[in-house]
Amino acid sequence: MSTHAALPADAPADAAAEPSAPRRPWIDRSTLRADAILAAVTLGVLAVPSLLLMVVMVDGGQWALSLVIAAAIAAAILVRRTRPVLALAGLTLVAAGHVALQLWLFPVWFGALVVLYSVGRFSRWPGRLLGFGLAFVASLLAAYWFVVENGLGDLATGLGMLSSMALLWIPPMLLFSVAILTGWGVAAVERSTAATQVAQVSIRRADQEEERAALARDMHDVVAHSLAVVIAQANGARYTPDPAAKDASLESIAGTAKEALGDVRLLLAQLRHREAPDPVASLDGADALVGRMREAGLDVRLERAGMRVALPRTADIAAYRILQEALTNALRHGDRTAPVHVRLRGVALPGSADGMVIDVHNRVQTAPGEPGHGVRGIHERARLAGGDAWTGIEDGWFRVRAAFPAGLA
Repeated sequence: MSTHAALPADAPADAAAEPSAPRRPWIDRSTLRADAILAAVTLGVLAVPSLLLMVVMVDGGQWALSLVIAAAIAAAILVRRTRPVLALAGLTLVAAGHVALQLWLFPVWFGALVVLYSVGRFSRWPGRLLGFGLAFVASLLAAYWFVVENGLGDLATGLGMLSSMALLWIPPMLLFSVAILTGWGVAAVERSTAATQVAQVSIRRADQEEERAALARDMHDVVAHSLAVVIAQANGARYTPDPAAKDASLESIAGTAKEALGDVRLLLAQLRHREAPDPVASLDGADALVGRMREAGLDVRLERAGMRVALPRTADIAAYRILQEALTNALRHGDRTAPVHVRLRGVALPGSADGMVIDVHNRVQTAPGEPGHGVRGIHERARLAGGDAWTGIEDGWFRVRAAFPAGLA
């Protein structure tokens, strides 16, 4: 799935994923059809005041020219998405001709506001600034037309005309600027909406990745621990001549497999439904976990110290899984002739409430290589549950330490 949200057909150029991406020279038929409808509706609405004006006008030649202007505005609306500045420049030239011929101010000219809006909507800032420049020229033309047609200035000296134009220039310039700024505002909203959609997709993908990583950690801890115990018990049963010891090993194998099956079923339930409960795991089961490891042939020495601290559920699960992974690593990779020391200690952590520290260390036979899934999972579990973890070699001992505040998770 791509993280880039699909942009609508009329999205502004600023919303493109790549700033240097070439602009398409033509738009698709559906967009062209929509703009044709917009042009027809715009001219149809403006035809009403034009017809009212026709009642007091008898010059048929001027009305023929109004049809030419209407056709120019319609053409500008049709290309307003791909060439908005060019469309506005063309209308400005038509307006200059209109003023030079001293024609009536036809109501159809208000359709140019659609093109001004499109300059703000579909252009980048250089195009918008050029659009403001064209709007300035058009507003001067409009002011000049009002002055000339209504005789508001002293045309002999030009001073009166300039003063009148300075006053009459303000309303059309404000109107044209508002149209451009409105288009820019809509474009900004479009960009913000597109960015929000992209961010939401990215967040959903991150959440999905985190869920998959959490399930992978759980599956690794459950399967790796259970298989390590089963293999150790099976090897012990193969070489012992004592039938009672064989029965005890087989009973331990059955119990471990049954517990692993229950955890796997809960993990599969999580895959089917994200609201399913987490696998049953808690530091309250530390004694049973240590007992299984002892039955597998690992000399585990458990020590509890300090106060008893009740961890939040997420931290409790993480602490148990970290302890399980540390003991599994000791069974698979450690020196079984040396004891494994486990210390569960309730402490007052600096800068927070009380917490629990898990410390597991065992002798190693050879220097460990690159961290595998289990070691990486230890750090991920601690971080996601609001705690901290450290793994490494100290004086020939492989140590796993994890701390969880009671007030977080």
